[in-house]
Amino acid sequence: MTTKMGKAGAALLEEVRAIKAGRHARTWTPEQLLVIAVRKELKKSQASFSRLLGVPIGTIRDWEQGRKQPDSAAITLIKVAKLYPQALEEIAA
Repeated sequence: MTTKMGKAGAALLEEVRAIKAGRHARTWTPEQLLVIAVRKELKKSQASFSRLLGVPIGTIRDWEQGRKQPDSAAITLIKVAKLYPQALEEIAA
């Protein structure tokens, strides 16, 4: 069985191989995974996701790359975006 693997899948596979080989692999925080997963689930670019949440694009990049962690209010907003994106889109418009 052959499957198409995107860039994210290929990167994940490489991380797994690095771990198995005993090399240092990148670690992800639950907050990073939440931001990335919700943004991708909504099929948003970083720019459009930042507009949806009302935060600077640099903040989205920092969250996704692990330079900063979203606070509890931001995490709640991200969860709202996942469940009710249309509500935030109406507010952002």
